[in-house]
Amino acid sequence: MSDGNFNRALLPKNELSAGLRAGKTQMRVKAEAAFDVVLETFLQGETDERKAEMKKRFMDMLRA
Repeated sequence: MSDGNFNRALLPKNELSAGLRAGKTQMRVKAEAAFDVVLETFLQGETDERKAEMKKRFMDMLRA
């Protein structure tokens, strides 16, 4: 008869870390999309190369 306890050895070892990685990835995708909107809204006169450079730098900052 179970008393509500369970054997922790039966649980996946990386359940929490996998969830954290998935959450970080989702937030990075949302931040990238938001940054694209900001670039298009505020830097309409800038060249595509300049926007790409700014986006690359922003994504590097997110990864750090």
